[in-house]
Amino acid sequence: MIAASWLRKLAVYLVAILALPFPLSSARAQDKPIASTATHDGKVRVDILSLKRTEGGTATLRFALTNKGDRDFSVVVGNIHLVDLAGRRSYRAGLMSSSCNTPPGGQVNCWATFAAPPEATKVLAVQFYENLDLVSGVPLAE
Repeated sequence: MIAASWLRKLAVYLVAILALPFPLSSARAQDKPIASTATHDGKVRVDILSLKRTEGGTATLRFALTNKGDRDFSVVVGNIHLVDLAGRRSYRAGLMSSSCNTPPGGQVNCWATFAAPPEATKVLAVQFYENLDLVSGVPLAE
């Protein structure tokens, strides 16, 4: 009897919590980009949300792809390169989002993980290739 009463109270609390209003956008959607680039016609924008060193001697790039065009747009994440302009070295993506494709009017968050450059490297450029300019001066956070 006591257990049933306790379970009813728990159920009431859970229903009350689930009924609370939550913002429609997630914290990631509210991230401010640290750098951006766009296609030459301006219909597709890529916002770099973060580039930081991650575990295992890697660096992870998070970015948002926004499509204001009239066709699907995709980024081949495996083609993305981090470019150390000062060190004259390029890094290819190893692990990555399974898909980075957005329909007209859509937005998608994607990521790619690279071998990390030397500790002394603090700024990189990012090359997306799909009709997008090189994004230079992207800070590499710790």
